Amino acid sequence: MPFLPFILDRSSTAKLIKSIDAPDRSQDKLKALNKIMMNDLQQVPYSYLDQMCRRAGLVLPLAKDDAEHEVLNSIYMTAFRRIQRIHMESR
Repeated sequence: MPFLPFILDRSSTAKLIKSIDAPDRSQDKLKALNKIMMNDLQQVPYSYLDQMCRRAGLVLPLAKDDAEHEVLNSIYMTAFRRIQRIHMESR
């Protein structure tokens, strides 16, 4: 697997992850990302999980409304739990 920095990644999932902390983020993109996480969490690479967790954690206090806060919190907690599980499985 070739190493590609996340900043240069142009995949559709990476674009959704980058939209988490974009100033013009929309709930549609956040819900699409959340749906990907719920359906294919086992196939999401660690670097994507790390970026989701970091970005959602930083933006969570700045959520525009309760619905956006719920989606961001779901993304953050799902990524965080998966990262913890990966760390525990690697021991």
